[in-house]
Amino acid sequence: MSFTSGFRARVLSALVVAVGLIANPAIAQDIVIGHVAPYTGPLTKDANDTLLGAKVAIDAANSRGGVLGRKVRIVTADDHYKVDETVQLVGSMVGKVSALLPMIGSANIEKVMKEGVLDRVTLPVVGLFPSPDFVRNSPNRNLFHIRAGDRDQLNKIIEHLTSVGITQIGIIMPKTPFGASAAAVAEELLEKQKLKLLARGEVALGPKIDFEPALAAVSKKNLAAILLLTPPTLAGEFVKQLRSRGETAMLFAMSYSDAKLIVKVAGREYAHGVAIAQIMPNPANRSIPLVKVFREEWEKYSNSKDEPSFFNIEGYISARLIVEAIRRSKDSSPEGVRRGLEMLRNYDLGGYIIDFAPGKHIGSQFVDLSVIGASGNLLY
Repeated sequence: MSFTSGFRARVLSALVVAVGLIANPAIAQDIVIGHVAPYTGPLTKDANDTLLGAKVAIDAANSRGGVLGRKVRIVTADDHYKVDETVQLVGSMVGKVSALLPMIGSANIEKVMKEGVLDRVTLPVVGLFPSPDFVRNSPNRNLFHIRAGDRDQLNKIIEHLTSVGITQIGIIMPKTPFGASAAAVAEELLEKQKLKLLARGEVALGPKIDFEPALAAVSKKNLAAILLLTPPTLAGEFVKQLRSRGETAMLFAMSYSDAKLIVKVAGREYAHGVAIAQIMPNPANRSIPLVKVFREEWEKYSNSKDEPSFFNIEGYISARLIVEAIRRSKDSSPEGVRRGLEMLRNYDLGGYIIDFAPGKHIGSQFVDLSVIGASGNLLY
């Protein structure tokens, strides 16, 4: 081959590569992970905590050289907790990101599923909360559950209550698909114990929350326990309102509730004794290998002086799983992430097991119970 023809061949080869990179810039540039979430609205803390935890995992991975020799970054989109915006924004991520961090909000998740956004393309979503039955019982190649579901949590709570003879149970629930699903599961689990739900208080979510209808529905019912199936921003207010009115029933919250926020809103006196189901490792327990590494990286990369929350560690786990999936498949495309996730059989993150496989996208059923102590800290 002559110098001229060889030079032309190299130029042509370079042009082919360049065109390929322009057509698919993710090949040449950073690996991009997306997060569509309600950064404004009633679930803003969930969204921001999840993002910060994920950023910690990504910063730590990048400090070690990234994955497949490339850096990883996160792009975000605020859906304002509006279902139509969630659908539009998830769709807008197609072709731009390798995977999505957890989606947040039952109505938002339901709308995305009904619109078939994730049926038409490959775009893995690693984590969803809440995790009602209607989501977990509707298998989708793109949905990967990294937490125990609402049924698992409610079963743990009701088993605990009935095992100690507590049978007079009521609930406070939001008027959302999650609320309806969770209430139906609670009733089903109680029926298996030949019991009935004795009171049901519903609260409409919106810019202005009217607590009175829900409070009236459960007050003076002689209840022994009330399940607070509410977003974290409302749980503390319900604790405060119930206790200030003299309600003595035991109060149980789902994993979506934040103990620190309950203490902040309700005060230590009223928050003391509130039980919370947990579906993530205790972020304060450094004896758990996963938590030990998480806390080391949190202190190095979060730029936060606050104690990490369960949403922080959930975002961290989601991001770590995406990175590991890409390592396993050696492919950063959405299809590569999906295949890599399905390779994570009994994958031990360090005391927290994720078990995915082809056709099996429910990775964990771990549930523990905690209680807010007199100091305001969680006890297990």
